[in-house]
Amino acid sequence: MNDENDQESLDTHSAVTAVGPSASNSKPIYFPVSLTKFVAMHFCTVGLYQVYWFYENWKLILEREQSDASPFWRTSFMFIYCYALFEKVRSSAASLKMGHSISVQVLATGWILLSTLWILPDPYGLVALLSILFLIPVQQAANRVNESLVPGHDRNERFTAWNKVAVVVGGLLFILVVIGSFVLRA
Repeated sequence: MNDENDQESLDTHSAVTAVGPSASNSKPIYFPVSLTKFVAMHFCTVGLYQVYWFYENWKLILEREQSDASPFWRTSFMFIYCYALFEKVRSSAASLKMGHSISVQVLATGWILLSTLWILPDPYGLVALLSILFLIPVQQAANRVNESLVPGHDRNERFTAWNKVAVVVGGLLFILVVIGSFVLRA
């Protein structure tokens, strides 16, 4: 029984070491957000929430790694740095021996390809909003890592006042975009 506890302690220690020096404090190592909120905010902001999502993840990662790199620039060039972000999440999950591994190459390539489709003429550009399908597995893995390393952290499940404003205003904007793309074109 004591050997099991010692092994579990060693596994947790090696996982914390693998993900960074500040992973053992009460702060999640990746941006926590429930999948429901993630998807709702993505669609209601017509995809802009993913920019915020990338920024928040890079901010936590670079802070944890004590890097001088800027989360602003990592986010500004998210098409270049998405692979690195996805790989960090994958390796954190692997170091914690979490069963479901994410395919970084497939997710990064799929996300980049779908995200760039916004340049298509209406209504076809709306398919770019499906890029979130490639971010959901990354967020699921990040949530599992956060829960494993920092149980009881704020999971960011509730919609704040600003989130509600974005949902209402953005939701109306999204409806207008869909109407403009499909109904008015006919």
